[in-house]
Amino acid sequence: MITRRVVVGGILLAAGAAAGAFMYTRHQRTSRAAASAALPSGFSELAQRDEQIRVWNQALTADSLSAVAMGQLAALHMQRAREGGSYEDYLIAEAFARKSLGTRVNRNGKTAVTLVSVLMAQHRFLEARDIARELVDREGDIPQYRSLLGEVSIEVGDYATAGVMFDSLWSERTHLSNAPRLARWLELNSHIREARRILVDARNEALARRDVTKETQAWFQLRVGDFEMRAGHPRAAEQAFRAGLTIEPNDPRLLAAMARLSSENREYRDAIEWGERAIAEQLDPGTLGIVGDAYAAIGDTAKSTEYFHTLEVAVTAQPGPFHRAWSLYLLDHGLRVNEVLGKAQDELKERKDIYGYDLVAWALYKSGRNVEADAMMKQALRLNTPDPLLLRHQAAIAKALPTLAASH
Repeated sequence: MITRRVVVGGILLAAGAAAGAFMYTRHQRTSRAAASAALPSGFSELAQRDEQIRVWNQALTADSLSAVAMGQLAALHMQRAREGGSYEDYLIAEAFARKSLGTRVNRNGKTAVTLVSVLMAQHRFLEARDIARELVDREGDIPQYRSLLGEVSIEVGDYATAGVMFDSLWSERTHLSNAPRLARWLELNSHIREARRILVDARNEALARRDVTKETQAWFQLRVGDFEMRAGHPRAAEQAFRAGLTIEPNDPRLLAAMARLSSENREYRDAIEWGERAIAEQLDPGTLGIVGDAYAAIGDTAKSTEYFHTLEVAVTAQPGPFHRAWSLYLLDHGLRVNEVLGKAQDELKERKDIYGYDLVAWALYKSGRNVEADAMMKQALRLNTPDPLLLRHQAAIAKALPTLAASH
């Protein structure tokens, strides 16, 4: 059993007071609580990123029109955001990337890649798709750019474009930028064995290379663990998550993954402690929900209610469509069903991927509109994706459909 490192009341108070609670990060916390400085926190290379940003800012001061300096700063702020910096780092990265591309488009593809990645991190997938498409139109001979367009196309449900991009990448499938994207495409299309081989091989290469950041190495372990969870192999998933935590012990994504895995294994006290460690690093409504459910499972209704209240605050603070994981949590608990349905239907008008259809289907089911839910679920399963979430929703909806005899 791991040791709890979080004071729940302080976290919940801070979350309730923050208008942007879901963006609450380590940088924002440490400025408010001197006591937390005594605890190890954050990513191991974050200080190195701070120094690199300082140096490139000096270079930009010397040449205020340098597209290279602005592109480097965009990439560094994006990496710092991934390594536990503030959400503002994504916004700064976007601004630098746009200024760099405004200065020079030709021979500036890496900055366009940064901009696409930053927009995807903000769930602005349609904007990201347009920029990725322009990049491929300019420099389609570069495989990494095609795989990026393939990835964004998956997110918006443009599977025809995704298929063309990924079909063109097979000879370049081992590149670390291409492998996880291709593996996800193969998994969505039920080619599990090939997807696992490509993803695991890429993970092993990332771990062996000294030029790969520790955050990225930990991210590859997270990807493998998530894959194994969906494939129904919890032990392999736990092994990958724990291996990632040996690289970055305070990675909130891996801590949250361990909380989710513990919850699914009904190890509720472990789920609480993993979840609270994750929340100490970055407040995420999905993890709040896991911890709240775990407290309810062990009979602590007071703590459970506190977490559910904080979850509501965090979700309310999010502009635009709800994060899909949070939306599913609300639906599973019968909360704000009509609101989730409306937002999911609005999003589906432009982002027609299988998980968008699944979310609408589940919201319709929770609204008692089972025939409509079944039609949406058929769209969600059109790639025959073997995701346990999709199959679980399909089974529940099918069970709720009126029988032929009843319809007469």
